[in-house]
Amino acid sequence: MTLLYVPAPPSARRLRTRDRQVVCNRTSCVFAMVRMGAETSERETVRPGSQSRSAKLMAQLAGALLAGALICQPGEDVTLGAPVLPAHAAGGSGAGGGATFANASSFVNKDAESLLRWALPIENKPLREAQKALEEVAYEMRRLQFGKADDSLRKFEGILERKQKEIVAKYSSEAKQAQAAAIIKDILSTLPSVREPLAQKNTDAVVTIQRSLLRKIGDLELMLVDKFPYEIPSEYKNLPVLKGRATVEVTVRRPEKRQFDIGGELFDEGKMTMVIDGFSAPITGGNFVDLVQRGFYNGKKIIRSDGFVIQTGKPEGSDEGFVDPATKELRTIPLEIFPKKERMPIYGDTLEELGRGAQATVLPFTSYGTLAQAREEFSNDSGSSQFFWFLFEPDLTPAGRNLLDGTYAVFGYTVEGNDFLRDLKEGDYIESAKVVDGLENLQAPKA
Repeated sequence: MTLLYVPAPPSARRLRTRDRQVVCNRTSCVFAMVRMGAETSERETVRPGSQSRSAKLMAQLAGALLAGALICQPGEDVTLGAPVLPAHAAGGSGAGGGATFANASSFVNKDAESLLRWALPIENKPLREAQKALEEVAYEMRRLQFGKADDSLRKFEGILERKQKEIVAKYSSEAKQAQAAAIIKDILSTLPSVREPLAQKNTDAVVTIQRSLLRKIGDLELMLVDKFPYEIPSEYKNLPVLKGRATVEVTVRRPEKRQFDIGGELFDEGKMTMVIDGFSAPITGGNFVDLVQRGFYNGKKIIRSDGFVIQTGKPEGSDEGFVDPATKELRTIPLEIFPKKERMPIYGDTLEELGRGAQATVLPFTSYGTLAQAREEFSNDSGSSQFFWFLFEPDLTPAGRNLLDGTYAVFGYTVEGNDFLRDLKEGDYIESAKVVDGLENLQAPKA
């Protein structure tokens, strides 16, 4: 596969691309960028024979677009993608779903747990305001904006103190209200422990405590969901469905007892924890959790690892997916995409096909280790057992938007152990995958 691209002029620093096209044919995948406008900068000088920063950026962007071609079928031509816009340009509001904590265009939310919190189908404005303020603490600490971090922490504390009754009143039962009040009390009692490391500008210590507090905020938010928020189309009643969330632990190993090298530290095995979001992808998530529970993924090899995605789930032999022993037929699932501001997912169509290619999704491809369903390039509803981890890198992905959003179904995120993805290669294998929480949310197919 050969990648061709039109480089930027040597003096170009920032590029405005108006048309992008990826064409897959029998022998190559060609990336063409046409009608490009460039803004030049007098501050950038390029030595003869060297490559400008703009040209390097174009090469990186070309690589990111190439990652969108998960399966390039020979003998057919297809156009993948459209002009890439940041998530905020799609008219979305609020954080999550490819936006920032405050929906600012200069920052992409890459935190898996944050994305999962924002994806919850809840309405509790003061609790969301508190979450936003607390999430900003880590962002500001890492940018050495310690005064702003202190302000955000005080804002978080103030919201919980002033609006506790309003937050608690949103819970549907007295038992839940009492539980929520106890969690808020526990959070407030923990806040003094953040003050000292914040005053010492100890970012690692502050972020560790903040992460623990945010998980408690996530617990509060999950408690607000009393029932599954929408009806899944009856035409899919023959498929397993995940009505809620589940946690899956995966252990990976190398053949011949070779070790993983993670930053110079050697490991005999890699362990990852993944949260599967059935609120946003009930059919895709249900299919995956059902296969995990069946033990289907145990022993499955990594069949692709190219720096953009890591793919697995193909059975041995000629089958491309899971053959249901009850029907003796290949089980496939529909493409499932949940656009922001919609009441439920859409099925069978990509956002591009619907003329909504720039619209943000509830679960975006913006976190390292994003989980998504693999499928045939030209058949939307051909997903079965194969899935992939997306190796998001901010330098290789346009801010807030990439060609996979709205084209492939995201069904969860890797929340722990994603460093092992950096050294997971073809031929490595899943030793075990097991559901450790949320199995009660899996519903079997209906007759």
